[in-house]
Amino acid sequence: MSGDDLAGVQACIQAYLDGLYKGDTGLLFKTAFHPDAHMNAAELAGERVHWNMEEFQKVVEGRGAPEAAGYPRKERIVSIDFAGPDTANVKVEVLVGKRDFTDLLACIRVNGEWKIIAKTYCLTREYDTKEDVLAAVGA
Repeated sequence: MSGDDLAGVQACIQAYLDGLYKGDTGLLFKTAFHPDAHMNAAELAGERVHWNMEEFQKVVEGRGAPEAAGYPRKERIVSIDFAGPDTANVKVEVLVGKRDFTDLLACIRVNGEWKIIAKTYCLTREYDTKEDVLAAVGA
């Protein structure tokens, strides 16, 4: 893959991470996600999550922005693997408020733009308080 391909995927993922932290639904649902995208997870309580983008948007709007609530920003792109010229899989670790997640993001190029078409996530840690989060990230 070319440097442009990598830059395109990175820009898509950065819009996703910025949107999560800022609670910016425009970045998330117009820039990062494809309108047909879905999310899946097996929650710790054993319930399966399967949301379309409309359902996920309600969650984002309902929880508020971590930035506005004074939470630190912590994220890392772990890997980007290209499966072909128009498909890539991205693994990210991201803190959203009091919760650490590992996200597996399937990306496709549509009309020259990279979009997330599927997200599978795992909640890896939940902190009790904002102070616990601040201490853990060294903020």
